[in-house]
Amino acid sequence: MKKKIILIAVLLCMYSCSAVTFGEHARANEQTMATKINSSIAKNWKDNEYSITVRDINNGQVLYNNHGEKMIRPASTHKLLVSAAALDLLGPDYRFATKAYVDGPIEDGVLQGNIYLQGGGDPTLLPVHLESFANGLKKLGITKITGQLIADDSWFDDDRLPKGIVPQEEAMSYASRISALTLSPDDQYDVANVQVKVTGTKIGQAASVQLYPYASTIPLVNKTKIVKKGTKSTINITREYGTDRIVVTGNLPAGTEKNTYVTVYNPTLFTLDVFREKLMAKGIQKMPLDIGIVPENAQRVGVSYSIPLKDMNFRFLKLSINGMGEMLTKQLGKELLGEGSWSAGIQAIRTYGMDTGLNMDQWYFEDGSGLNHQNRVSSMQESLLLYKVRQKPWYFSYLDALPHAGRQGKLVGATLEKRLKGYSVSAKTGYITGTYALSGYVQGKSGKWYIFSILTQANKSSAIATIDDIVRHIANEM
Repeated sequence: MKKKIILIAVLLCMYSCSAVTFGEHARANEQTMATKINSSIAKNWKDNEYSITVRDINNGQVLYNNHGEKMIRPASTHKLLVSAAALDLLGPDYRFATKAYVDGPIEDGVLQGNIYLQGGGDPTLLPVHLESFANGLKKLGITKITGQLIADDSWFDDDRLPKGIVPQEEAMSYASRISALTLSPDDQYDVANVQVKVTGTKIGQAASVQLYPYASTIPLVNKTKIVKKGTKSTINITREYGTDRIVVTGNLPAGTEKNTYVTVYNPTLFTLDVFREKLMAKGIQKMPLDIGIVPENAQRVGVSYSIPLKDMNFRFLKLSINGMGEMLTKQLGKELLGEGSWSAGIQAIRTYGMDTGLNMDQWYFEDGSGLNHQNRVSSMQESLLLYKVRQKPWYFSYLDALPHAGRQGKLVGATLEKRLKGYSVSAKTGYITGTYALSGYVQGKSGKWYIFSILTQANKSSAIATIDDIVRHIANEM
């Protein structure tokens, strides 16, 4: 009996001693990591503002904190919160709906009334979906209507532009104007954008300028000229402030092309006009366009459902689609508070944060994309969010939606495709003028994963390189 007691005591001592040794080893690694991170900061960020937090992925314990409570502009890492709120509050299988209606009888191919297209906030509506609606109306035998083609975008309010977008940015593809009925030109989902393509081969003549998808309500001003091959291109494509008028100027070398995306000023009318083009292609006579509300007595004749939210979110985080973030924010406001506005959506997201256990006093935001320079968050809170979401049933789809460092492909490595090669990192990047951010997960040399959030208002020449150095120090020392 005494021998058994002695054996148990020895085993307990061995376990206790090994636990102490392991704990000491872990603390030594943390200290080495902290020393190296601090050295990188001291060398490169003497005049920068920053907030950095590293956490244990299993229990959320803070392992490194350097100005962790300081609130910094999050840039596109703000999308991490918007994404989590949408997945949790709407559900990963949630689908947006766009609907078509008629409000009169069809007699001898003539619709005695109007056709309505009603938006439901879908940020993934494509021209092909409008063609499906047109096919459905053709099958009803419609060749002409006595009324109008009417867009109903009342699901959201009529506040179109996110706060913080300056006039010089309004035509840029990332500064989408927001409507409940909006269209993307392709599956890049640049919401409320039109693709402008400039081509030509005949020297001395004007270049060909085409819109994809085509919409007659967008005026084109072509002030271009084809010049000999090898000459520098001076093509400039922009949209005049406050209008849908697109102006293309400059010289295009023969046999080359210029492609760009430009936001549309009136996304509702643009979507409706593209729909009209689809209807006309099916032999339905051209009709006037208008904005209105679907009447109660209208008959639904078609519906288009979006891809599930979890698949939409994959594109949202990989491609960092600003317009999608704004539409998700308004959708949260509409579904949870009955108001499709930024203020309602932000209120819904803030309530979600509080219910999740975040300290929302360390989150300030006015949009759903991170573009606004007034937004602020601390790395302590952003890293806490990344810990909290691990308990959610949709976590693995959320994790997969993050860019994976050093891996090729716009839907794999995405914005981290050329960074941190050789390291296992899944994280969301962020950039707006003067601000750089990276928040996510990194695997240490031990095989264990860690959570990190790095936010800095920094000098460009050292910002990204230093952020990546910090992530390497976590990976190499832990």
